[in-house]
Order: sequence, then C-alpha cells, then structure tokens
Amino acid sequence: MNAMKSDSHPYNACIMGAPLDTGNMGVSALAVSLIKIIGEIRPDAKIILLVGGRYSGPREIVLSGKKYHIQIINYRLSPKAQMREHLFCIVVLAVLYRIVPCRMIRNALSKWCLWLAALIEADFIGDIRGGDSFSDIYGLSRIIIGSLPPLTALLLKKRLILLPQTYGPYRTKMAQMIARYFFSRSSYILSRDRESMEHIDTFLGSERAKKDVRLCPDVAFLLDSCMPNDTDIRPSLKNRIPDEPLIGLNVNGLLYHGGYTRDNMFRLNFDYKLFMNRLTDRMLQNTKARIVLIPHTFAYGGDVESDNNACHDVLRRVADDRADRIHMVSGTYDQSAIKGIIGQCDFFIGSRMHACIAALSQGIPAVAVAYSKKFRGVYDSIGVTDLVIDAQSCDLETSINRICTLFDDRAEVTANLRPKVNEATQQIWDIFRSILDGQQT
Repeated sequence: MNAMKSDSHPYNACIMGAPLDTGNMGVSALAVSLIKIIGEIRPDAKIILLVGGRYSGPREIVLSGKKYHIQIINYRLSPKAQMREHLFCIVVLAVLYRIVPCRMIRNALSKWCLWLAALIEADFIGDIRGGDSFSDIYGLSRIIIGSLPPLTALLLKKRLILLPQTYGPYRTKMAQMIARYFFSRSSYILSRDRESMEHIDTFLGSERAKKDVRLCPDVAFLLDSCMPNDTDIRPSLKNRIPDEPLIGLNVNGLLYHGGYTRDNMFRLNFDYKLFMNRLTDRMLQNTKARIVLIPHTFAYGGDVESDNNACHDVLRRVADDRADRIHMVSGTYDQSAIKGIIGQCDFFIGSRMHACIAALSQGIPAVAVAYSKKFRGVYDSIGVTDLVIDAQSCDLETSINRICTLFDDRAEVTANLRPKVNEATQQIWDIFRSILDGQQT
C-alpha cells in the first residue's frame, strides 16, 4: 500500500465498521476476530479501530492468552461533539487535505484530527460495516452514514479493502449509487456469500475483470470460545441429567418487536412472537430436551434491539407445567463468553447471524430462522443451507415442523459439519494471509 517503511515504523492496520463496545455481540465478534487475524499474521501490526462512539483511546484485550494493545479513534454525530471528532467535519477535512497543495496546511490538518492522521499512516484499511449494513435493508440512512467513514479513506487516496460481509439488497437508487461507487474504487472486495458476488458483478460490469473479488467465509468463524466461570443461567442447569439434550434458542429482539418500525419491517411471513412461543411449547412437549434462551444483543428495557427483553417475554409465556425445563442466560457476557455458553448446547436455533455462527463454528447444528438473504449466503459458504428457515416465505407451522425434523436428525448433521467448518476457517486464514503478507513494511 505505502512505500517501504523503515524498521522503526509499525505496520498500521485500520478497521472500520466493527466497534467493540456495543450490545451487539455479532458486531463485537467481527472486531475481535479481525484483531486476531491481523495480529496472528502481522505480529508487528499496530491495530486501530475507527468507529462511531463517544471516546478515543487505548484498549487492551486478551485473545488466546495473548495481549493486544488496540487504539480506538472515534467519530461522533452529536452536535455537541468536538469539530475534529464530528463525522461530517472529518469528511470536510479529508476533502481539504486532498485539494490543498500546501504541505504545511496538510500537516496541520492531520495533527489536529486523529482520524486523518491514522488513515494517512495506514498500510491496511478495511471496512466491514457490522457484516450486513452495506445495504438499505435497515433503512437508507444507515448505508449513507456507514459510507462516510470509508469515504474519508478514498478521499485521502488510500487503498480500501471491503472485508467479508453481505452486499445488498439495494432497493433504492441512492443505495445502488453508493454500492457502485465503493465497488469501483476498492482494492479488494471480500464477500461472505455468492449472491453478494452477483451484486458486485452487476455493478462493476466490464470493470469486474480488473478487480480482486473473492468469496471469503465470515471472519467470526475464528472467534475464540471462552466458557465463563460464573455463568448466570436461571434456573440453574446443574440438575440436568445426561439424556436431556440442551437446545440453545436465540430470540432476536428486533424481530420480536417488529423491527425499527414495529410493524413487521422485515416482511416475515408469520408473527415472530407467536412463532417463538409455539416453538418452545412444541419442543418442550415433544422432546426430553431442556431449552436455554440465549440473548446475543443486549440492550436496556424498551430498546427494540433487546434480545434479553424478548427472551424474558418468551420465558414468561411458557406453561407452568413445563417451566422447569426452560432456562435463560440472565447475565451480560462478551462475545467469546456467549460463544462458550452456546458451545454447551447439543442443538441451536437462532435469528441473529453471529449467534448461529457461534454454534456452527463449534460443530453444533444451528437452524437459522432467517429474515434476510445474509443467512443463506453464510450457510452456503459451509454447505449447510438446508439448516436455513426462510421466515419471509415459509409459514409458521412448516417452519416449526422443519426445525423438529432437523432436531431429530442432529447427529447426522453434526457428523458432516466439522469438516466443512475446518475448510472454511482455513480459507479465511489463507485469504487474509495472501493480502496481509503482501503488504510489506
């Protein structure tokens, strides 16, 4: 990317779109997994997270017993933010840096704005947008705001890598224009599903032959698993007997509350709340299994994103005569601890993409109750699309019956899953090694 550096300068790697401090464990899983990948392949790397948030500063995390010192540089959208931290101001500064010919002024701009300074010194700049926000599925404003941070890199004439994520759908003309702009100007485009590759081909047209576009499984397949010592599961699972399978059930709070608009924003073919209640009743009635409700996005009461609130509501609705066989993860844990808890399950059902990946990556059959195309694409990357229930087309009873059948067949699914996961994880390492090893300091 940059010219050869002297030994006194570290390899600078900037990651956009993957903050650590959110309640969404899927986004955190992406951040930690990328830190792990870059740190393993490039031990000399200085890793910087360029993210939206209130604070900048150093951060230390431990992965597989190894300490990583991370620098967090933030942007804000609040009108109370300092000018040098406000996202719109950062974009203007990037434009000025590009067009002003005076080196003294450019140096002053970079010293005043940490964001600019980090990008100017960067050898690697990757954008992952939470894995699925390079789309207008969550509304047009999200893809517009999410495009401004990587735009600053392009304005500074830096090479941008679009990290493994889902691209599309693009329902509006504005979203299509944004997608075309970034596809045509990125150095590498890594897609975690084949359908996204088709979007990329369509937008690039004749330019496709000149671009390095690769299929790469989701980086969260590499997330470390860590079982917490003080697991707060209520009621306790300590009295569980060996012949009682444990089903992990992730209830997606966003779906449970109808999306941000609270009116079936994702166009599901059935009432998700009713589906969850009937599914738990059916599994408790027809099997010897215990169910543990596992939130994957933590939020306060009243927040439409809150899995923990949705799980509480599901728990409250279970019939009294079955209540002793349904449990809930009541504590708040980080992404690796949640993966550790999921790893105790024999079977998993989820509507959060990275909750499902946490199960699949540990060889656990995980049925995805899908609200977007990203699920099928990610499952296709390891050849298990038969585990996806399309909630936008399947009816409620068909979906529940299919899950029950897959639960009965879980031993066969488990036997076939591990080799596919191993192949996917090796593919991730190989792709990132080819990119990072090629950027010599």
